[in-house]
Amino acid sequence: MDDQYKGFNDYNYAYDTQHVLGDKTFQDAIARSSLGRRSKNSAMQTSTARIPTSDVVTSSSGFRGVTKARKGSGITTGSQRGVDAPRPMTAVRAAGYSGGSSFDPMKMASMEKKSEESSEEKCREMERKVNDLVQESILAWKKKDAKLALEKAKEAGRKERAVVKLREQLSAVEQLNLDLTFTVLLNLAHQYMENNLLNEALNTYQVIVKNKLFANSGRLKVNIGNIYFKKKDYSKAIKYYRMAIDQVPSSHKNIRTKILNNIGISFIKRGEYEEALNAFEQCVEEKGGYGTALNLILTLYCLDDAEKMKDAFQRLLEIPFLIDDDLKYMEHQNFLLNQAISNDSLKQWEHKRRQTAESTILTAARIISSSISHSYAEGYAWCVEVIKQSVYANLAMELEMNKAIEHLHQGDLIAANQILAVFSNKDNKVASAAANNLALISLLQGPAKIDDAIQFCEQSLNLDRYNPNALVNRGNIFFVMGDLDKAFQYYKEALNNEASCIQALYNMGYVCRLQGKLEAALDYFYKLNNILLNNVEVLCQLAAIYESLGDSAQAIELYSQANNLAPTDPAILVKLANIYDAEGDKSQAFQCHYDSYRYFPSNISVIKWLGAYYIDAQFPEKAFLVRICTDLKMPEAKEFMEKLMKAEKTHQLRMQRENDSSHGKVSSAHSVPTPTPET
Repeated sequence: MDDQYKGFNDYNYAYDTQHVLGDKTFQDAIARSSLGRRSKNSAMQTSTARIPTSDVVTSSSGFRGVTKARKGSGITTGSQRGVDAPRPMTAVRAAGYSGGSSFDPMKMASMEKKSEESSEEKCREMERKVNDLVQESILAWKKKDAKLALEKAKEAGRKERAVVKLREQLSAVEQLNLDLTFTVLLNLAHQYMENNLLNEALNTYQVIVKNKLFANSGRLKVNIGNIYFKKKDYSKAIKYYRMAIDQVPSSHKNIRTKILNNIGISFIKRGEYEEALNAFEQCVEEKGGYGTALNLILTLYCLDDAEKMKDAFQRLLEIPFLIDDDLKYMEHQNFLLNQAISNDSLKQWEHKRRQTAESTILTAARIISSSISHSYAEGYAWCVEVIKQSVYANLAMELEMNKAIEHLHQGDLIAANQILAVFSNKDNKVASAAANNLALISLLQGPAKIDDAIQFCEQSLNLDRYNPNALVNRGNIFFVMGDLDKAFQYYKEALNNEASCIQALYNMGYVCRLQGKLEAALDYFYKLNNILLNNVEVLCQLAAIYESLGDSAQAIELYSQANNLAPTDPAILVKLANIYDAEGDKSQAFQCHYDSYRYFPSNISVIKWLGAYYIDAQFPEKAFLVRICTDLKMPEAKEFMEKLMKAEKTHQLRMQRENDSSHGKVSSAHSVPTPTPET
């Protein structure tokens, strides 16, 4: 059997670099060559200047170190490397060359590569800053800080343009981030809109739309149409809406219906109801919602087309309800899961959709009832019957209850009582609400019906003890009867049952004010003011309390706020005038009284005050008898003015004579008597 290790140690001695110094033939060849005849200094210089491949010290990380020269020799070999240097992977290499690399003693290639990488990294860092600014702008807009959001959007736009210029200088235009540019411009235009800078927003949207590099930028013509709509240029708004809808495919029904709805509203603003009708009909056919269906009904109401109104109301009821009233988990073991999903986001969406559907259908029924039939009652009855046959049948009962309220608005108490009496045989909550409404009707009919009001109110509370409206009405009955303490207790119980019962909170504050508990009244009305921001009644109550406390400055401030919210209310102006008059500010009191007179000329107390003011100011021609005759163009105006001027002149002469006579008496009393001569 052959030896498998035979010839393992056989090799060509020409490659024996370890014993090359002991090879006499090799040494003789070196001695005869030019290298062997060099001096020691020149050999050292050559060995340090020239970098042979086999003499470069390579670290473990691949870094090529400096050349090491052999002591006493002009040449270095692979056997004389540093002890720490690893052995090269390839034993044979061409002298003076590295594998596959070009000769680059100044390392220029690595520097250029590093420079390119640093420039690209700088651009990316700038883009990250731009993206952060856009996010900060959006967060500021979400916090209702429109000014800060606009500043951040502008700064993002400036930095984004700087990035584009830098890439153009680096000849890297193909690496431009178009998505970032689009985002920055879109956010900037939106923030201009939020700050009501319509021209700037319009210019920014035009820049986006005209740039063909942005995908789907044509859809932003809707935003341009919205700007023209806000500027009341409805013809241009319609033009851009139609251009935008051409860019939207037919599969995107939600976007198309919204644009069509905008077109219809624009035609309504122009008074072109036929064109608006076509837009709303197309909108309902594609994918109608509650809002667009109601717009269609309102347009037909303006055109007074009864048959089409009925058809549109039925199409409104054909909109899917998309709400499942049944519990999804009825088993006992899934009780916790059922409780968990009872107020999740889907349940909240269903609740919101239910409210929208109810309000839309009830509003449409109230609007068309008087137009689709000879009488309001017949039209309303038709709407109720149609609703009972639709998926919104549960709204029919509420619509019946609302019918009674409509009769109350029209002053038909008998019909309202008849309708509400029908609900007494329904379930507890419905019967309780009906009895409460009957109690309210009886209470409004005066003291003669107070016993009926008490009876209906007790009936309502027996059916539903936690009905806050019934508790408030029971408190109102005690208030009318003069028992403020019991009234306060019922108001308090209603507020405990429902923390958002603003009627109970208002009545509690009013009762405390009447009882002289002004600090407690302030607490209740300030709580109510936090719930109902800028409510005129609440502000007037707070001002009246401060007026009772003697704080005129705070009372004037609150009455002024109420006057800004209701500038045509003459009673608020009279309150302000009385405070100014008590403070001695006649000019402000006159201005408030005069404004109150303009809005309510029949107020006798205001007329008396203004007449006294004109007489004190010696303006008889502005007295109200003359003023009224002049406004009515009566011939007696001149006669009254002359008589009034004569009376005023006579009054002045009488006052002057009285002053002169009193002055003469005083001077005679203080005069020195003449002395008599002695005889």
